Amino acid sequence: MPNVGWSVEQRAAVKRWMLFTSLFAVAGVILSVALIAAGNSGGWVLLLLTVCIYGACYLYIGNIKKKQPR
Repeated sequence: MPNVGWSVEQRAAVKRWMLFTSLFAVAGVILSVALIAAGNSGGWVLLLLTVCIYGACYLYIGNIKKKQPR
């Protein structure tokens, strides 16, 4: 069965979820910077986790998007 591409609704959902993910990533970075400034070493762990999770989502969506017909 051929892949016919994303519908308008699917593209809108992806944009919405990426916006949601981006907002949480920004909040995670702000919180981790505050923890690092306060001297808590857990801030580095939170920063690493936030960046890795957001990066994985971004790469996954980008990889799927490249495979879709235009």
